[in-house]
Amino acid sequence: MTRHKHLLVFAVASVVAISAAGAVSSASAADSGTHTPVTITVFNWGQGGDQYWADANKAFEAKYPWITVKAESVPFEQYLQQEGAYINSKSGPDVMANNVGLELFERKTAYLPINDRLTPDITGQLTTYKWGCENFDTTQPCYGLPQSFQGNVMYYNVKVLQAAGLDPQNPPATWDAFNAACDKIKATGKACIAMGTGSTVAYWDYPEIARNYLDEQGIVDQFKGKIPWTDPRMVNILKRLAEMADKGWFQDSASTIPMLPDGGDVFTSGNAGFIASIVSDVFNWKQWGDAIGNDNLGVMPWPVIDANAPLAHKFSGVEGFVHGVTSWSQHPDEAFLYVAWLAGADNANLFLQEAGGQPINKAFNASLITNSPSFTKIQTLIKDPTLHAGVLLSGKEADALSRGYQQIMLKQITVDQWVQQMQAALVASPEKKP
Repeated sequence: MTRHKHLLVFAVASVVAISAAGAVSSASAADSGTHTPVTITVFNWGQGGDQYWADANKAFEAKYPWITVKAESVPFEQYLQQEGAYINSKSGPDVMANNVGLELFERKTAYLPINDRLTPDITGQLTTYKWGCENFDTTQPCYGLPQSFQGNVMYYNVKVLQAAGLDPQNPPATWDAFNAACDKIKATGKACIAMGTGSTVAYWDYPEIARNYLDEQGIVDQFKGKIPWTDPRMVNILKRLAEMADKGWFQDSASTIPMLPDGGDVFTSGNAGFIASIVSDVFNWKQWGDAIGNDNLGVMPWPVIDANAPLAHKFSGVEGFVHGVTSWSQHPDEAFLYVAWLAGADNANLFLQEAGGQPINKAFNASLITNSPSFTKIQTLIKDPTLHAGVLLSGKEADALSRGYQQIMLKQITVDQWVQQMQAALVASPEKKP
């Protein structure tokens, strides 16, 4: 274990039953007569689907009957803008969500530190919660609790691979083998990878290329702003991303449609062999399996570019989204109960079964899912994770990465120009000053 491994050590486990809100006794939780009725507003991007959130809020209200939850959500591509409006006005929801890492830290002034509320009963349930804390250190201010474990994989359509003469039981494991597989899939009239534009480039694609060029120290150094985008390692990451487009791995519409949901629709319609996606929250194994059939869905790590790279064959894993209590909330006690309940055991299996979420609560019961070979394989893939480079990009870098990739696909800029755009974004990111 390297000296940087303390930033992220994950192992997803299973099966005990623990109370989600440790600080409140079951007697007081059940007795709404001792509490003044309160309504809290919860804002997120509906990760997991409307039905899951309706059922989760109903279950929470049953446990805390004096609290009514008012749910508000917008698609993720609109979320940060709307969240920003609430932050600027210093008003709005009592609870809001963010992805961990710099997305959260860049907005930390909008959230109350919750350390004084984090009892061992609450934190002991979680595999980790450090990525919502300053410097990934739980002794420093923590701005929320996660409910999911997240990371990147490639899913594939078994029938599309079979039609191309490929073996779905042995999908391509190297970059060159993947290119050869793409040529065969394209020969059948299908796209190799379903693709679109948007922020997913930073969170889903970039980390899987980056782990071929950066070791854990390199990821940490890039996070701290110590590695410029003109560094040969960073340039090579952008070159490989550009290569995917240059080789024609995507469908023709890739540069003109959003990844979510339109790029996903290309995959679910059977018009692409692969899609780069994630294991939890949204656009996960459950959504793809529900759309094309669980037995027709395969899952694999991204193909390796450099088999000798220190992080080759590793899983880019990280805590998923966190919910935090807003600094302007008039009901912080009730808002925290909600945040803790989402992270707790009561919600873990509901999140798993209804949303296809990968719970970060150690009490979740993986045996509840019996119909998805992909889910079963994911439980193996996530056992050996490494740092997730995507959530360590600043907001400006993530935007420049996504915008630049669209320009690359449209052949409006060169890789050298993209490098300069990325370096300008790094320089303009005050939170990444070395």
